[in-house]
Amino acid sequence: MNKKYKNVSDLIKSMDLPKEQKQEQIDHINSRRLSRLLTMMRTQKGMNQQKAAEKCGCTQSRISKMEYKEDRKLTIGELLDYSDALDMEMSVIFLPKKLRIVDHVKLHAAQIEHLLRYLVKLSKGDKAMEEAANSFHNQCMKKMISMIEKSQKSLRPHKKQVLNVIGPQEVEQLIEEETACV
Repeated sequence: MNKKYKNVSDLIKSMDLPKEQKQEQIDHINSRRLSRLLTMMRTQKGMNQQKAAEKCGCTQSRISKMEYKEDRKLTIGELLDYSDALDMEMSVIFLPKKLRIVDHVKLHAAQIEHLLRYLVKLSKGDKAMEEAANSFHNQCMKKMISMIEKSQKSLRPHKKQVLNVIGPQEVEQLIEEETACV
């Protein structure tokens, strides 16, 4: 029987290897989250390493090394070149350590507000752009409300509703008698 694993770490843990070797392999995988992301983004674009190298102005070997490097060894320049090759923008964000999840949400909400205000500023004076911006605001509002409602509903315990049934008196009496016997 073929066992299915949730991830590569689970597969490694199941292998007949010394504990230290298993941990070393898991640590190596975890140290390459960003470089693995690069590979996944490139393949999603339908691009092989050679094509990425041509767009980057480097060799295929350099792309291969970037996609295998530990995250801490990747340079900002390499990431900028790689993102250019994929026709993507790269952003860097600095956050306090141990930032609470609610503060992450607030931070992103503030960024969304900032971008929406910028969109309004760009559309001022152009009637068609203002209408498009207004329509986009409505779409965003509906989507945000939907996401928040969905998340909130998953928090609530689902109460079972009690059905109140009222029937003719003689039927009610029969039901009570049956219930009393049980």
